[in-house]
Amino acid sequence: MKKIIISSLVAAPSLLNAGLVPMADQELQTVNAQAGITLETSSHLTVGDVTYTEDANRLQLQNIERGSQADISLPSSSKQVVDVLADGSLQINSEVYPTSLDIGAIRINDSAASFGQFRLNYSGTNLIKVGASSSLENFLEGSFQTSISDAELIWTTNGSSVSFDDIGYNANITRLAIGEAVDGSRTGLNFDLDEFSYSFSTGGVKLGGVSLGTLAGQLALSGDAQIFAGGRDGAEGISLNASLSILDDPTNYVRFTDDGNSLFMGNFSGALNVTNLTFDVMSDHLLLGYDQLDGSFNANQILIGDSSNPVGAIQLDFLFKDGNGYSNRMAFYPGIRQPVFTDLPAAIRPYATGFYSGLNGSSDGMSAAVEWNLANAEAAYIDNGRMVVVSGIESYGRGDLTLDVRSFDHDNNAGTADKTAIAMGMNRVQGSYSIDGLRVGNKTAPIQGGAELLLSLEVFQAMDFNLDGYTLITAGGVSGGGIQIDGDYLFSDSNIGLSIDENGNGVWATGVNYDIHLRGIQVDVSNTGLSVNRTEQWSTMNVDNMRWGDKNTGRSLGRIQLERFEKGSSLTINPGGSGAVCVGASGDAASCANNGGRWEDRGNEGMTVALKAAFAPSEYNPDGTLKRGNRLTWENNRNLDGKGTQIIFDSYSTSDGLGVTDSNDYGFQANLKIDVYETKVLKKYSGEYDPDLVVQEELIYDDDSRTTYTYVANPTAAQLALRPQGFAVQGNVSFKDLQIDQVQLKHPDVDLPQTVFSGIVMQNLNMTTNLTATPIR
Repeated sequence: MKKIIISSLVAAPSLLNAGLVPMADQELQTVNAQAGITLETSSHLTVGDVTYTEDANRLQLQNIERGSQADISLPSSSKQVVDVLADGSLQINSEVYPTSLDIGAIRINDSAASFGQFRLNYSGTNLIKVGASSSLENFLEGSFQTSISDAELIWTTNGSSVSFDDIGYNANITRLAIGEAVDGSRTGLNFDLDEFSYSFSTGGVKLGGVSLGTLAGQLALSGDAQIFAGGRDGAEGISLNASLSILDDPTNYVRFTDDGNSLFMGNFSGALNVTNLTFDVMSDHLLLGYDQLDGSFNANQILIGDSSNPVGAIQLDFLFKDGNGYSNRMAFYPGIRQPVFTDLPAAIRPYATGFYSGLNGSSDGMSAAVEWNLANAEAAYIDNGRMVVVSGIESYGRGDLTLDVRSFDHDNNAGTADKTAIAMGMNRVQGSYSIDGLRVGNKTAPIQGGAELLLSLEVFQAMDFNLDGYTLITAGGVSGGGIQIDGDYLFSDSNIGLSIDENGNGVWATGVNYDIHLRGIQVDVSNTGLSVNRTEQWSTMNVDNMRWGDKNTGRSLGRIQLERFEKGSSLTINPGGSGAVCVGASGDAASCANNGGRWEDRGNEGMTVALKAAFAPSEYNPDGTLKRGNRLTWENNRNLDGKGTQIIFDSYSTSDGLGVTDSNDYGFQANLKIDVYETKVLKKYSGEYDPDLVVQEELIYDDDSRTTYTYVANPTAAQLALRPQGFAVQGNVSFKDLQIDQVQLKHPDVDLPQTVFSGIVMQNLNMTTNLTATPIR
């Protein structure tokens, strides 16, 4: 930390030129003695430049103006009441009337581009109490209360803005103590917050005057922080150690509301610890880094829409720590740092140049070079008290990001030019992530399979990736509020683990090039759940080798290419799983067992994920070449030139099977009802299978710790509750009409493929399965 310089300060003449006027004796007779001072001010303030200098580098806040909210060029008013209380502490009670604060630019060393323009419109109150410390370890103690109402925060880049409207904020620090911090040979300041509670709300997060939705929340916190001089680079800077706890309070909540429908998370708690968080001003960027960041988070109530049934509870534990040759660093640059387009893969280059079209070295916005290493994380989902853990999550990588607000004109569509978008670019993001597997019952249970069930959502178990992607977010879903996403992405030269163990062996798709294009993806919260409506999307996944075993040396099945083209697809997440279900047969509670099934009441929690893929008929360019379509190609027996024999499932699509009046409203549907539940696991017998065996022994845990077990021939009701818990999924796949125009074979020595089958039609499939994943014993 070095110095802050304020230059070019101009205050209103009414404040600077005010004189002292003597009071007459008659006026003094009407004055009553009071303890304290009341100060009312009215001022207009302009500041040309506020500069923070560190190691000769400058962080500059420029063209600052503070004035009335009605007209910032006019004075704003405030009132302060200062009192000395009976215990000797100083109390300051402040009220700020509608005020506007504008920062014209934030630059580094007079950079051509800035982080953009910021404006805060606000009014509020503050109550500060400062007194002597009750402990010799602290210099002073105090309390702090503040509230802001009817506020608006606006970020503007290049003439377009995103705003947080109607902000309400209340904070209360019951006890704040400031003392000395000692860390080895360095000393600093220690801040101790015993209780810190706050609530917030926004009337709308808006783009171009259209709301994405509203946010509200309430938290109870406690923590401490130690601030020291000196950063990570050079002799100056700031470093911080801190611990923060989200207190276990049932009133904690966060709520996102879209057109009256809410996504709610409540009754949560957690902790966050950071070691050596540093801040430095560099020659052209701000550098933020930390040595370690660890924490936990527990949310005991999650509600979607107006459902009274909770989705369940979640728990998260994580550790970010330098390692694997990667650090946890973020470098923030003013303006938009565009990539070198010739360094990008050819498939994404046209979309990158279009995304950054019209921007230059002086365009406002923010760019970041990020690097991370997630050493370990555990994510648990709890359904009616039963737990499934996604275990051993690791990730590392680095890449460049850009962020700005702009007018929305995707694909040169003049009809959208009046909208405003948040634009996020990802360039040359190289990284990796992996998941060891699932643990069911508790966090120390054996690792098992089951993560493969997420493949239908394109959530892979592991991935080494190179990603370039460009996203435009606008306001407005299917109706009213909500979010719309348009984007273009390319995963190049990537490896995808489809089903692997904790040692990395399994089924791998290697040498993958996967381009994805989204148009009009609308996210809404409805009264029944969370919905994602996909207006149009197309993609091509080219897998150079589908391998069994190790991703580098495993035996190859061959090359696979999957081309997809969808219109009107959707994804919904609704509260509630399968509920009461007859496993292995059909019927109700009374008839299930007689029909050869097992009746299970899986409770009112859980979730249902409904996926609809509406595969559209192929579209062609004017020259007759394929523009977009659905096609699956498998190639094997490749020669030295990389060419092999291909089987091609060409131009497949779905429809409602209505003939000439056909539509594609139903599509291909896959519904997953997800629960965690006890399941029946029979004893494995050595020797030959005996079909006449009458007594089948079940695996039953000895107690709730679920560490040791015995086999029981006829379990009691209490023992049935100690069955192994599993990741229970009831799946249903259905379609009305699925057509494949032709199935072709192509030999590498011929130019054109030969048609084997033509005009394949499959209709009215409806298949339901019950799957439960438990550890292999």
